[in-house]
Amino acid sequence: MVYAFPYHLNKRAAKFKRCEPHVPAINNVTLSPDPPKAGSNLEVKGSATPRDAIINGDLFFFAIIDITTIQYVFHPPPLDICANTECPTLTFNFDINYNLSDVRSFPEKFGVGIQIGPDITRLKACGGALFPKK
Repeated sequence: MVYAFPYHLNKRAAKFKRCEPHVPAINNVTLSPDPPKAGSNLEVKGSATPRDAIINGDLFFFAIIDITTIQYVFHPPPLDICANTECPTLTFNFDINYNLSDVRSFPEKFGVGIQIGPDITRLKACGGALFPKK
């Protein structure tokens, strides 16, 4: 998941970038609130056009990571994409809500990463954004 983050900080709204040169980016990602706030709900929207069709067994991975220590701040279980989407598919639109009530605070520098694939080593699409603490 660490490789999902681009290597520069954005001081405004999240700008998700491709995480690997050979893996398609996840597009049009928006976060609400942006930046994420500890103790709140987080809505994550976007779309993906993976390099290979999404099939049964493909998962949606989401994480918030402390960039300084490379530790997870928030890492929910991956979601089964085909549980709510007709598969196989070459496009995937998502609107997912995460409850961050157990997150007490964010570190000074943190990243948000999204990955799609059967596991985090065989990616079909991915993206990430970095934030300074505000």
